[in-house]
Amino acid sequence: MSRSRKVDHSTVIDAAQSVFWDHGYQGTSTRQIEERTGLTRFTLQTTYGGKEPFFLQTLDAYLDQAEAGFLPDPDSTDLETLASWIEGRSDPAVMPMIGAKGCLLLNSIAEFDRDGGEIDDRIARYFDVLEVRLTKILTRAIADGEMDQSLDPQEKAKLLISLLMGLAMTIKARPNDDFAKPYTEAAATMIRQWRVVI
Repeated sequence: MSRSRKVDHSTVIDAAQSVFWDHGYQGTSTRQIEERTGLTRFTLQTTYGGKEPFFLQTLDAYLDQAEAGFLPDPDSTDLETLASWIEGRSDPAVMPMIGAKGCLLLNSIAEFDRDGGEIDDRIARYFDVLEVRLTKILTRAIADGEMDQSLDPQEKAKLLISLLMGLAMTIKARPNDDFAKPYTEAAATMIRQWRVVI
């Protein structure tokens, strides 16, 4: 029986995320894409423009999902919620399985050269969105009298981004599920220390 040539775009992208997670961009063959997504080689080329443009669409969808469902909401996140969110990164229910590939964006940062191309645009997009959100959270915390006003919200947002990237790598490299907990707890403690002391 021949494979159906009509496949749903969102289903294809979800399947593509899985295959790129498993093998990386370079390690994923066109054949693996065909097998996992149901696309034919012809459709991959004519509809998506080939492997690289298809990967970029997959990465765009991943970033959309992260922005909508993973990153803290800048309009409803206070300092304690932010600290708890970071602390929660080491919850076994949230962490990827040991040996899993982890964050698709982090994998892309590690796999691709910084050559000013479209991958770099996606990486910049993620860092920009994260910095804007964190800066807004911290700026509001200062305005609400929750955070020490001598602290620079944008500077602290950049620090948190660096910590989050390091935590993502720590979680990916962990030998067991307890390994990452002290790191996320330390980051959360730092945020709590930014609060105004009454």
